[in-house]
Amino acid sequence: MMPKLYRKSPIWLYGLTCIYGAILVALTVLNWYGSDRWWFGKVNLFLPQLIWLIPGVLLACLSLVVARKCIWAPVLCMVWVLGPIMGFCWHLHSSSENAEGISSIRVMTCNIKYGQRDMSALVDDINNNAPDIVMLQDANLEMLSNSLKELFSKCNVRFRPDGKYIVASKLPLGAVDIRTIPYNGEPHSCLRCQVYIGSNTVTLYDVHFESPREGLYEFITAWRNPGAYSKAILDLKNNLEDRLSQASALRELVLLEQGPVIVAGDLNSSDTSMVCKTLRSAGLHDAFNEGGRGYGYTYGHYMFRNKHPWLTLSWMRIDHILISSQLKSVSCWTGTGEASDHRPVYSDLIFKKN
Repeated sequence: MMPKLYRKSPIWLYGLTCIYGAILVALTVLNWYGSDRWWFGKVNLFLPQLIWLIPGVLLACLSLVVARKCIWAPVLCMVWVLGPIMGFCWHLHSSSENAEGISSIRVMTCNIKYGQRDMSALVDDINNNAPDIVMLQDANLEMLSNSLKELFSKCNVRFRPDGKYIVASKLPLGAVDIRTIPYNGEPHSCLRCQVYIGSNTVTLYDVHFESPREGLYEFITAWRNPGAYSKAILDLKNNLEDRLSQASALRELVLLEQGPVIVAGDLNSSDTSMVCKTLRSAGLHDAFNEGGRGYGYTYGHYMFRNKHPWLTLSWMRIDHILISSQLKSVSCWTGTGEASDHRPVYSDLIFKKN
């Protein structure tokens, strides 16, 4: 005879599972609508989304003890976390698409943080992946005469006068055009140039948006002084407005372009953010969403490495390759986590048939 413990599922377990499911539904709606539209979403945007798996694991364990027939509910919730909540992608392109046309290009982008990490790892990563176009942010001119000199010796190279942005290409490049994408009265710019691929001319934008680092740090440390939470939330709000201003300015520039466009760089925003939604409204789409497999996280692997050398996982995808409707991503992946606080992003792009 089955013990009484298993004959009737407790109401409290149903209630907790329903609350967990409702929270995940709310997160999904928030991500669809703009994950950083409200203050909670602004904070959650930069948290490891794996934390939403913890309640599911606990509820599954409780179900095993008191109501095994109900274990399907927390397991289903956990699958939802591992999928849409965490941004899992799995493209279904056939291998024939990868070789669809002669006019295909491999693009790479990376915020190299002024070479603070292992530049030799970056050079090795680029050599191993052999991109046709490299777009770097937070670089400097000195790198072109030392660590990157040999790597780019046979490339066409363009850069912003201070070297913050560098574009290197095996293909012919046009002149550099520095475009303004200001925020809150502060000057800020991106690098624009064109690459010539057979009969096609593709416009490149190498960009880096403002970081929310200060507001996030204030929020994380506000427990020492609860009154500081309101200032931290305000700072996060102001930072979002800064990035939205930059995204809106870039959107207007992209809308003026006539041919294919590639926007690549550190946007300090996830794919579900209002920043990326603003850029998608200019007709751009994300290369990893279209051609990637897995999560494609690019940031977070260095945040705790000093105290916990074994903790090297990335948990945010804030570096992007965005492409216009004339292009298609048939493959997209991330590179080494040794070269920078940001993992490089690579994508194989083809021109769509008319």
